[in-house]
Amino acid sequence: MSADIELTWEWPADRVAEQKLLVKIVDVKNQSAGFFGFGKTPSFAGNLPDPVTVKAELMNKEGDLKGKTVELTLPKLELESAKANDYAVLGVVGSKICICIKTVDPNVDIKNVSCP
Repeated sequence: MSADIELTWEWPADRVAEQKLLVKIVDVKNQSAGFFGFGKTPSFAGNLPDPVTVKAELMNKEGDLKGKTVELTLPKLELESAKANDYAVLGVVGSKICICIKTVDPNVDIKNVSCP
């Protein structure tokens, strides 16, 4: 089953999140390098260093997003020590671009979370 919302990772590049999403991480998986490791070749512009895929459930209290699932592939370094059952805030620009992820307490006021 695929996620309700699929986000694309980009580094912040002096951007500030337009929207913040509180999520509970359900699963973290290493990305496959693909056939003969072609998925890790630097010639592919979309490749991320040491990618992991995070699946999470949206926990925002307002709107119709609560309970939907989100999926994001990002560099493992950006994920830091976050793991399944942790809560995090995702900073989003546009409608589908994630520029930061911060592990947080589940009762945090996401308006007060700096992202990035």
